Amino acid sequence: MLYRPIWFLSALMYRVFFKHFFVNYKDFDLKRPTIIVSNHNNAFIDPIVFPTIILPRIYFIVRGDIFNTPLKHWLLWNMGQIPMFRIRDGIDNVKKNEGSFQQTYDLLAKKQNILIFPEGDCVQEKRIRSLKRGTARMAFGAVLKHGWELDLQLLPMLNNYTYPKEFRTEIMVNVGEGILLSDYKQLYLENENKALSKLTDDIHFAMKELYIHIDNKEDDELFEKIVILKRNEMQSGIIPWRKKGNVRFEMEKRLANSINESTIELKKELEEKTKTYFSELDQHTISDASIKGNTPNGMLGFFLALLGFPLYTIGVLLNIFQFLFAKKIVDEKIKQITFQNSIRFGILLATNSLIALILIIALSNIHWLLAVLSPIALLLLAFYTINYHEYVQSWLETNRMNKVDSSSN
Repeated sequence: MLYRPIWFLSALMYRVFFKHFFVNYKDFDLKRPTIIVSNHNNAFIDPIVFPTIILPRIYFIVRGDIFNTPLKHWLLWNMGQIPMFRIRDGIDNVKKNEGSFQQTYDLLAKKQNILIFPEGDCVQEKRIRSLKRGTARMAFGAVLKHGWELDLQLLPMLNNYTYPKEFRTEIMVNVGEGILLSDYKQLYLENENKALSKLTDDIHFAMKELYIHIDNKEDDELFEKIVILKRNEMQSGIIPWRKKGNVRFEMEKRLANSINESTIELKKELEEKTKTYFSELDQHTISDASIKGNTPNGMLGFFLALLGFPLYTIGVLLNIFQFLFAKKIVDEKIKQITFQNSIRFGILLATNSLIALILIIALSNIHWLLAVLSPIALLLLAFYTINYHEYVQSWLETNRMNKVDSSSN
């Protein structure tokens, strides 16, 4: 009951929340029962990224400890969420997992789609961690209950966030080829444990291929420094917001692999060079983006900024409350970094939905068309406002860079 409204509102809100949305996939079949396996970087945002770019409904396996009241249980189930408890939640709760497994098996038998995070806990890092075998057990459990003719597949889907804890991050969604469970039938009949391990290893390999994976945590900073330079060489326009293709992902994947394979000496040399370069940028309060950007400078940039300022002012007035309220809650109440962006998104979604509802009710007394168009206009205005703000920031930075160039000549 709640799935479609939230699906629709999230698909709209993402236009403001994410700066760019890259999707990379070939045709995939969700008409057969499918377990979608994904990484877990961004708490409650992760389960609703992929569903918003497809039409079929998806059910999610989520932490069972949030189903702690009858009201939450009803709300979460109607949003398509299925509880799965961990050992830390207590033995009595873990026993409830059997009911969730049976529920999942029955949904798959009805050719529904299940999204699961086999890494378990949410951690914000550029690494695919070791996987729990629960996903493989779920897949084999479904065919044991409903038969191998179920024709079940496991579909790897990975979310690559540039900066998962930040507002206006970018995201690259990659979908791989389905893994057919029937390919493991003979091994499972011969040795269940080997089949569980083999399937889990194959899922891990497939996920790693679709993710920007840094082997060593100490190399994260070096990757982030170099990838900033590479991204600025491939700056994308505002429209289209959702971009299809793998060019951007392949660039970052190659860079990550190159760093993983580099010698310690080469890494140290690169660290020194990038440190020097970014220190010089900081001294002049400019960024690499302003050097490689295409923002109009001088009088043309000023004229465009001046022309768009009145509409920007209206956008700020209509959106400032939601953003300040979300910032206050996140800064003061949410201490775990992994949950901050999710809570920010949830607050913005809820407050903007409430404002849209108020507009619909108020304008319906004037004309039904105004009532219908007002939420769309509100979203477009928010999209314009945030992009105008980023444009002006870029223009100011470009002017500072030009002054640095003038003083050095």
